[in-house]
Amino acid sequence: MVAVSSLVIHESGSREIKIVGSTTVQPVAEALAQAYMEKHPDVKITVQGGDSLVGIKSVQSEKANIGTASRNLTQEESEDLTQYQIGKDGIAVVVNPNNPVNSLTTDQLKGIYEGNLTNWKQVGGKDEPINVITREVGSGTRLAFEDTLFRGKIVQNNATVAISTQQVMQDVAVLPSAVGYLSTNALNPDLKILRINNVSLTEESVNNGEYTLQRPLLFLVKEPATGVVKDFIDFTLSPEGQSIVNKTEYKSV
Repeated sequence: MVAVSSLVIHESGSREIKIVGSTTVQPVAEALAQAYMEKHPDVKITVQGGDSLVGIKSVQSEKANIGTASRNLTQEESEDLTQYQIGKDGIAVVVNPNNPVNSLTTDQLKGIYEGNLTNWKQVGGKDEPINVITREVGSGTRLAFEDTLFRGKIVQNNATVAISTQQVMQDVAVLPSAVGYLSTNALNPDLKILRINNVSLTEESVNNGEYTLQRPLLFLVKEPATGVVKDFIDFTLSPEGQSIVNKTEYKSV
């Protein structure tokens, strides 16, 4: 697992909230924190990335007030944590813009990541090997991707492991034959989003369940939230907060 640098969004204030965890949730938490601190100048919120496992362990050990995760928790992980689902995230399957393939079925995507489909011509593309990109162990995106497609972990001996969302974006943008997956809020114009089962990734298709590659965005606390932490979570779940979540999630789609 690889931690990324923390973002200190506000320098002054007597009340503090530390948020740690999923890089998928990080931009959403940053946007929410900025909006909340504008309303409450006496509150200081810092947001730090890493991955979902880091978020879970940080709040369990009380090193963070709020842990963030972008996957469902195991029964063991959830035993001593209170969960607040703040939104949904579509997992985008992305290829190089020069790739002529526009859509994959779930079975085709499974075949690619299981190593049974190894050439783009097998799914309607060019006659060239498929360069499969996956995420590192501990990544919430990887765990959610595997759980959604395979109902569990798979051995991906055919895949190149990217240690961050940024590396997935870079590899797919540079390699014409690459395929990878990442959070909706990490998309950029250098990537082509594939339809899955001929369904495009949109806010509507994620919310109504038609786009099946999706996972929850979670805030986690050690006990039911109280005080300023509860007030911040209440703000997150309010219509204003949910508007910020959706705007951040789908700004690039």
